[in-house]
Amino acid sequence: MKKVLILLCGLLLVSVVHGAGSQMNFGLNFGIMTPDNFKFDPIMWTVGAELDFQLNDFIMLSPEVTLVGYQFKFKEFVLYPGIILNFTPGSFFIGGGVVKGFLIPSDVNASSDVALKLNAGLITTNTKLTVYVISDFNPIFKNMLVGASLGFRF
Repeated sequence: MKKVLILLCGLLLVSVVHGAGSQMNFGLNFGIMTPDNFKFDPIMWTVGAELDFQLNDFIMLSPEVTLVGYQFKFKEFVLYPGIILNFTPGSFFIGGGVVKGFLIPSDVNASSDVALKLNAGLITTNTKLTVYVISDFNPIFKNMLVGASLGFRF
């Protein structure tokens, strides 16, 4: 777990250093998630923040963090830090990366394994609409989380 956090922090640092000469956008997003059965039971809402570093005309690196709440009880949350590499031909983007879930608050060291996150969406100067799936690597594409978010870029 510590190795993954160190890796994510290292990638964030490298992306910030490299992004100093590139276009960068900060974004806040709000959305909804469901298991892959699409029953929305329980309802899971999301709020997140991300930095989008446009590395060149077609590649965008996006360190992100997403907070997931269950129903509206505000007792337990899951925090998903991650990093996503996107292909951006125009206003459309598609990409993938890794995320790791941490239960908050937790008396024990509760976290998930590193998971695959695939996303796609539309991006403008001020907004970002994203659909995504989060899947464990073993077994891959089983018991996934599916989500959508609307983001505002600054």
